[in-house]
This record gives sequence, structure tokens and C-alpha cells, in this order.
Amino acid sequence: MRAIAFGIATAACVAASASAGLVNPLIPGWAGQPQTQFASWESFTQAGGGANLPDQAGSAAYSLMNYSSGAFITGSGNIYGAGSPLFIMIMGGTLGNSVTPKEVVMNVATAGSVLNPSSVRLWLFDNAGNFGFAAPTTSELRADAPSPPQGSAQTWAFTWSIANPTFVATGFRLEFLASAANMSLDAVRVDMNYIPAPGAFALLAGAGLLASRRRRAN
Repeated sequence: MRAIAFGIATAACVAASASAGLVNPLIPGWAGQPQTQFASWESFTQAGGGANLPDQAGSAAYSLMNYSSGAFITGSGNIYGAGSPLFIMIMGGTLGNSVTPKEVVMNVATAGSVLNPSSVRLWLFDNAGNFGFAAPTTSELRADAPSPPQGSAQTWAFTWSIANPTFVATGFRLEFLASAANMSLDAVRVDMNYIPAPGAFALLAGAGLLASRRRRAN
């Protein structure tokens, strides 16, 4: 696995009601071990303008929000993007707000219109104005089946391997977009594995350029 370095700096409604949860998710072997966190969502209550808290016992206090308009909650508890493509952000603090994650895994289950894998990003930041972001190290379509009357029911797994960050992250943000309107967000799981301290690194990324900066002090 290639490591990422973070630097300073009506018919549709039928498809929307489907709810299968994560199918063949990628659960890392370190999940549940010391120095790890996870959060899982199987049902949502806020279509937009409010935070969805995880609904699985033992989850960290992360929040998931949709920032697109025209969405609603289906009878099965999915977020359905009827008016525009869903724009999802997952936010939270790192372990003790003082440890940078070493590995991050996000599983996402959708139905109808499919998720846009190229939109997936992980952001890390601290309280001093340092931040960085990167696309996933790996992306894997774990399940794909027709979702009548249109679209597909899919489970994607995205992973990040973070090498030697130069700042200690106090928080993170994960984000992704639907490829079009009429995507139904069914379930999400995020796992984080932490390291105790940062180190030096060369600013590079395998598949593309990392963007990062440090805010100027006033």
C-alpha cells in the first residue's frame, strides 16, 4: 500500500427506499484495537441542515451532514438526493484531539445514482492553522448490483495510509459527492488507526498532488 504524506499547509422514490446496508465491507484487521476509533451509520434522521450522529454502539462522536439541497429521509432511513447530487461531509476530532491517524478506512453503501469516487477526500487539520488533504490511497468497489428501477446498489471502500505527518491533527473531515441526483445514502462506516507522534517527511503523493498550507498569523 502506498503511503500518503500530509504537509503543513416516483420511479426514483422506489430506488430511494432500498436499504441493504454495507455489503462485503472492508473491515481492517486492527479495528477495535487500542489506539483506534470507529463510527457507523445505518439510519439517518437529518436530510440537510443538521448533523447525523452514529447509531452503532461504541462509535466515536463523529457527525455526518449532507450539504446539498432537495434531499429527504426515506422510510428506510436513507438520505435521498432528489433535487441535486448529495454532498456528504463526515467530521470529528482525532483521538484525544491530539493524535494523527496512521490509517483511515471508509465504507459507503449507496443505491440509485452512484457515488463519484474521484470526489472522495480526507482532510486533516490542527488548532494552529495547519491542514492538508488527499484522495484515497486505494479505492475498491466491494459490491455492485442492479437497483430497480434504475441505478445500482454499491458498497465502496476507500483507504488512506498516512506517512510521517509534520503536524499533530486535532480533527478531520471526510467528504464525497454523488455522481448525479437520485442517489440514496444507505450506510457509512469510518475506521481510524492512530500513531503516537508525528515525524518528518517528503511532500509527495502517489496518484496526485497533495494540497496543503499553513494560515498566516494575524
